[in-house]
Order: sequence, then C-alpha cells, then structure tokens
Amino acid sequence: MKKPSLKKILFFTILCSICAIVIYDTKDILFGAPLSINTASDGATLSSSYLPITGTASHAGTLQINGRTVAMDRQGQFSDGALLSPGYNIVEISQTDRFGKEKRKIIHLVAEPSSSVATAMSIHYQ
Repeated sequence: MKKPSLKKILFFTILCSICAIVIYDTKDILFGAPLSINTASDGATLSSSYLPITGTASHAGTLQINGRTVAMDRQGQFSDGALLSPGYNIVEISQTDRFGKEKRKIIHLVAEPSSSVATAMSIHYQ
C-alpha cells in the first residue's frame, strides 16, 4: 500500500477547510439568522403588566415586537418590552434577515396585575 504524499495531505486539508468555511458562511442563507429571546416562558402567568424582552438577533435586518420595529446594536443585542393587558396576551417577536427569511416566535402569557387603587395624599396647605 502506498503512503499518501505530503502534497496530497496538504491539498485535502486545505480543501476541507474551504468547504467548512463555505458551509459555515451559508448556514444563515439556508436556515435563517439565529434568534435568541430572554423573557418569560410560554404559558407563564405574570403579576405585572409590563413584559421585559431582551435577546440577540444576529445578522437580522429588522426585528419587530408585536409589529413595532425595535433597535439593535452592532452585535444584534436588543432590549425592549411589551405592555400587557389584563388576561390572555400574545406577544409576537419576528425578525427578517438580509436574505428575506423570516423567523417568528410567539409567546402566550396571562397577565394578572395586582388590583391596587391609587389614592391622593392629603396635603395641608398653611
């Protein structure tokens, strides 16, 4: 059996490296840009009417929360929130990448804000 030459090994290594780089760079085209969201879990019950939403939308062209465009920094990090009405709520987070692919995550929540009544402090003027 013949031993492979150093030229063949080097050529094969470079070819594999180029293929790996091409596959890594085209994964966003094939699968869409990644979207990571940090917020309350789907189906949660909240005692507040404000839902903070943070996350990362790498390589996204636009990011929207309930149809409202949200700003991102250069790394794709965003921090925003949504106001919830009492009862059942649906929060939709969607991104469109530079290739036109859209990813959408939908979160179903129940908001049960504490019922408190605002009262005015009595101030005595002199």
